[in-house]
Amino acid sequence: MVDVRRIRGGEGLDDINDELDEILDSVVENTRQATEAFFAAYDQNPDPKILAAWLQPRAWREIDYVFLLNEQIRRYGLAFERRHITLLAKQSFQEAEHYEMVGRAIESLGGKVPVSTPPEAKPWSDFLWDCLERHPLAAIAAWNCSETSASGSFEPTFRAGERHGFDEVVRIYKQIENDEKFHVGLGRQVLAAYAKTDTDREEILRAMRGMRDLAWKTFTPESVTQARSA
Repeated sequence: MVDVRRIRGGEGLDDINDELDEILDSVVENTRQATEAFFAAYDQNPDPKILAAWLQPRAWREIDYVFLLNEQIRRYGLAFERRHITLLAKQSFQEAEHYEMVGRAIESLGGKVPVSTPPEAKPWSDFLWDCLERHPLAAIAAWNCSETSASGSFEPTFRAGERHGFDEVVRIYKQIENDEKFHVGLGRQVLAAYAKTDTDREEILRAMRGMRDLAWKTFTPESVTQARSA
């Protein structure tokens, strides 16, 4: 997990930092276990199209982040410092790059890159966009939890990719892992800077708790089985 406990952006999260850390530790561990379970099943039937199907929700998460971040900036950005608008826009650009990169990985495995929300990713996406409607910081909290959760998948993915010779997948996700350090740090910094009231903090906690219960589910072998049988 990327450690954001020392990120400095303000005092807005001081009263809830311990609970936020517990939420993030939990979702990373759930994602790690789900990813390990997927690749344990994959080892028994190493069909590249199964791996492509597992990556499809990853690709959608990347492009949905682009849509969400741009809408976050459009709706709420002028209440932020200019430097934070710039950094959120930088993240959006990197998420678009990730969609292209993961898309190439999917195509290299014989799969199709999603251009609409995969059914297995819809609860995740719906919750993310609901958070955007609720509060200016809620979507940032939700995607920060979701992005942090993904860090639990990296090492199991690297090990499996090396076992099965998927060098392109490993190379792409090592680049994504590096970018994620910036993304999760930025999210925590923005939340700490702009959380001013108890209502702000309640919305942040609601968003993170909800995403904790959703973010890891598309990493499971059951999710791929459900998607392929739909």
